[in-house]
Amino acid sequence: MQLIDVLGWIALVITVLYTGLGMPVQIRKNHRKQSVEGLSLVMTALMFATFTSWVVYAAIKPDWYLIGPNSMGAVCSLIVLVQFWLYRNGEGNKP
Repeated sequence: MQLIDVLGWIALVITVLYTGLGMPVQIRKNHRKQSVEGLSLVMTALMFATFTSWVVYAAIKPDWYLIGPNSMGAVCSLIVLVQFWLYRNGEGNKP
């Protein structure tokens, strides 16, 4: 296995851990509280744009080290964006 493949796997594992463990915890917390209090809409939208742009780039390339974990991130961040809309009247969303 070449160094580039090792680095690809390391990046893949780290991103999967972040998106596969961390983001679902946040999604469940938001759902339980029916609020996105403490989260930034701008940062969440930028996170969605970042993950999505990496997926598009990787699909054109193609690079599965990027497609897999960034697809998970795009889906999870999209869910959080939907939660911003669903819970827009929640206590944490008042200006």
